[in-house]
Amino acid sequence: MAFKLTYTDGEEAEYDDSTVWEVDDGVLKMGRTEGEWSVLVSPSHWAVIEMGSAAARAGNDTDDDQEDKENKKDDDDDDE
Repeated sequence: MAFKLTYTDGEEAEYDDSTVWEVDDGVLKMGRTEGEWSVLVSPSHWAVIEMGSAAARAGNDTDDDQEDKENKKDDDDDDE
């Protein structure tokens, strides 16, 4: 499954479905074949893993933006 990785310094990287990964005792292991890891990332260097495609995450962001607009409208109505 595609995922986005956010490092502790705020840098983000997106990986497609061809990248397999697992977390073992906090160490993020990534590679093209499960069990044959080509990249190991220390727990002190990565912060967040967001699973799903970029399009799916963008759709969720749009839903949140719409909800924020509706909540702001409700708040504005309360002020009147």
